[in-house]
Parts: sequence; C-alpha cells; structure tokens
Amino acid sequence: MSRLLRGGSVACFSLALATACGPGAGDGSPMGALTSGVSDAGGGDGGPGSTGSSESGGPGSTGGDGNSSGAGGSDGSGGAGDPPGACGLSGATVERSYSPKLFAAGADPSGDAACSGVLNPERGLFRFTDLRSLGSLSHLRGEGYTLIYGKVLIDDYRTRDIDQDLIDQLNASFAAVRSAGLKVLPRFYYADTGTAPDAPLDRVLSHIDQLKPVLEQNADVIAVLHPGFVGAWGEWHSSTNDLTSPESREQIFDALLAALPSDRMTLARRPSHKREAYGGPLTEETAFSGSPLSRVGHLNDCFLASDDDVGTYQLPGEKDYAIADSAFTPVGGETCAPNPPRSQCRSALDELSLHHWSFINTDYHTDVIDGWRSEGCFETIACRLGYRFVVLGHASPEQVGRGQPLSLRLRLFNDGYARAYNPRPVYLVLQQGEARRVVQVDADPRRWAPGEESELCLEAQLPADLPPGDYQLGLWLPDGSERLRDDPRYAIQLSSGAAWDAPSGVNLLDATVRVVE
Repeated sequence: MSRLLRGGSVACFSLALATACGPGAGDGSPMGALTSGVSDAGGGDGGPGSTGSSESGGPGSTGGDGNSSGAGGSDGSGGAGDPPGACGLSGATVERSYSPKLFAAGADPSGDAACSGVLNPERGLFRFTDLRSLGSLSHLRGEGYTLIYGKVLIDDYRTRDIDQDLIDQLNASFAAVRSAGLKVLPRFYYADTGTAPDAPLDRVLSHIDQLKPVLEQNADVIAVLHPGFVGAWGEWHSSTNDLTSPESREQIFDALLAALPSDRMTLARRPSHKREAYGGPLTEETAFSGSPLSRVGHLNDCFLASDDDVGTYQLPGEKDYAIADSAFTPVGGETCAPNPPRSQCRSALDELSLHHWSFINTDYHTDVIDGWRSEGCFETIACRLGYRFVVLGHASPEQVGRGQPLSLRLRLFNDGYARAYNPRPVYLVLQQGEARRVVQVDADPRRWAPGEESELCLEAQLPADLPPGDYQLGLWLPDGSERLRDDPRYAIQLSSGAAWDAPSGVNLLDATVRVVE
C-alpha cells in the first residue's frame, strides 16, 4: 500500500490565453484551442486522501470521505515571493478533496459506474477481426470494446509486391474502424499454420516499405502495430527463412519503425528480441524519446500458459527486463491455454499489474477468459487494463480579474496497470453555458504512472476582454490526431471526480471561477 501510493510526478505550467487557433477556430464552434508557454516549478508528494503538498493553506485541503471546500489564504508555496511559474493560489480559494475507491488501496470499484461506465481509447479488452474481410463493427463499443486485433494474412503476396488492390482494401478497413470509433492492432503475416512458409527477408523488408503509406495515412486509428511478418501467425517463431536470427530481427524492427510515424510503436514477441536489438530497459529519462528503444513494447501471446509463458521467457533476466521496460511501453496479447493455478485469477491479477498490461484478447483462449469470469476477477481486469485516471482533489481561486492569471492545482491518481502510451494533448477548459474556451497545457498523460499520484499545476493568463461571469473548469484529453481530435469517442474520460460531458469529451470539474472586471 505505501509503495503503491507513493508521491508522483509534479508538473506546473504557465500559460497564456490567445486567439482561438485549434479545433473549431473561426468556424462558429464553441471549442477553440489556445496557445501556451511553459515554466517549471516544484511541488510535493502525497497519496490518495492527503493534500500531497503545502501549496495552499486554506481549510478543506486535507483528504477524507466525500469532498470538502474552503476559502483561505495561500501561505504555502503558492504565496508571494514564489519562483516564477509556481502554482500560486493567492486570495480566497475553493478546494475539493475526494476519496474514490482505488484498486491500489484494496478497494473494488469494478462493479461501479466508475468502471462499467467508462469506455476509454487504446486500452482494455479487444476482439479478433480480419482486415481483409472485415464485418460490421458497429456493435463493439456497446459491448465495451474500443480496440480490435486486425489480422492481415498476405500469403498470396509471398512472391510478389503489394498491389493497389490490397492498399485499397486496407484503407477501406481502417476507415470502417474510424467510423466505428475504434482503434486497431494490425498484424501482417504469411503463415496461417505452424508449417506454412513465411517470406525471404528481402521480400519482407520490401513489403514493409510498400505498406508505409497506408500505415502513415491511418496511424490515427492504429493503437500499436504488431510486429508480424515472421513465422507462423506472425508470432516470430517457426520461420522457414531464418527470419528469427538476431540480424534479421533487427532489420525487421528497423523497417517497422521506419514505416510508422515517429509517435507510433510496435511490439517485441520476446523481451530478448528488443534487448538484443536496442538495449535497455527503458527508464524515466529514456522513455517516450522517439528512439527505437522507446518505440518497442511487448507482446505475449501465451500469457500464463506455462512457467515461461510457452517460450516467451527463455534467457536469464528476460522476465526482469520485461518488468522494468514495460513500465514505459504498451503490453498486450492473449492467453493460449488453461494452466491452473497459474492461469487463474490470483496469478493473473498479479502478473497483469507486474508487467503493466494495456490490452488483452477476449476471443482466445476462451477457457481462461471464462475462468476469470467464474472466479470473479474478469471485471477487475477489464477496468484496470491500461490507464485509469481518477481525481483526488483540486484547488482553484474563487474569483479572478480579467487579464489576471488563473491557477488550478489538480491531483490525479493512475489506478490502472499501465500508462497511456501514445502522445495526447491536455487542455484546460473554461466553460460558460454552451461556450467553451480551452488552453493547451504542456502536460503529458504518458508520464502519469500506474500506482502513482501526479500533481498538475495549470496556470492560464486570462485575456483582458474575457466576459465577466462564472466559468466551470474542466479537463479535455482528446486524441493527438487532427482527424480524431474533435471526436469525443477518442477522448479520455476520468474515472471519477469529474462529470463526463459525452458530446464534447470534456471532463467537467466541480470547480467554478468567477471572472470579474
């Protein structure tokens, strides 16, 4: 408990509201993005139910059941004489503290709306589909899915180039995924049995290069690209063309990363494949840097099926490497056989957390999945896969003059197994009626680590001509793609501590600021 609830990262941002320049700017839309600048400041640590720092000294700053509010001076680090960019909350402030149910604290919210009512992108359960014969996807979100696995069997291209027919077919399938509000985990491969041939290395590298335009064009709905191409079912074993040699593996990794935009990742079937190609494991300093090391996650297609997950871990230190490295990358796959007691709930819950799982297949192996249902841990797994952001508290001023700085201190806890892994902007929202003003802050949800509290200090300079009145504050975490940014199905919903505005994808906080002359 004490280890899980240690203090997290602290970020403080100084921002300036400017003319609308983002989604809806100039077109009558109530959502307008605004530019920002950044300055650094320190902060304190704390766990759920605590203040986390001494930045504001007003009543209501301590944690407890329910929430509390208070007005008081800011005699901690937010007072006069703070360093530039500090999260200063001077004058009367209103604070809210929450004590949500947290898995990390031993509670079980899996049956609550905080789990069942939250459908977030790029995480969770996924279903099996075939991108070359894609059926209807319209029912999947209603069943709790935001991800699909996309099989692309290209055995008919073993001896020839990728042609326009396949490109058109893939573009149509990616468009259907986008229309359904989903994301996909694509896997290209040549062998659909344990004995079928794959392709020679030069053909594989040529195919990856030929697929680059379709991968780049549809990267917005590609959560992570499976490595594929090698051996039976693209699982990087049983290659008939020596594609599993270290030299071939590294060339294929390099080609996959070159075919993807720099902000998208692929996966390694075994941790040693990544370590031999790029070193590691990742650290807080090297993660999300855009280097090859930072862009390869982990794929386990026989989770819990034997002591070494059917050959996933074969070398000394391989599992320890995976545990450390997976703290900063996507991890996913499937089970492949019942193996009690290791495949049962107790082991599954421990290992999913230890290896920071983001997504898992519910179509295979169904005996294992059904066992989790009957044992009672399936809903917990469904809720905790990937990230799960909950609000622990926030503090904001009662009123701010036009043209003056507005500060919001926000404490979040990631109660999921993993981090968000793709880049995503964060916006502070000021809402008045149907109109919204948003300001992008230099926050990075990928840094909100599982089992840790992150304290964000958001500061916005209000424009001198902002109309007086009461503004509700909120947080908007849309998709990083221009094409998906205004689609609320791709925005992140906070699991508790905020009201979800489904039409806009904005998390509205219980915080109102009065703007005065």
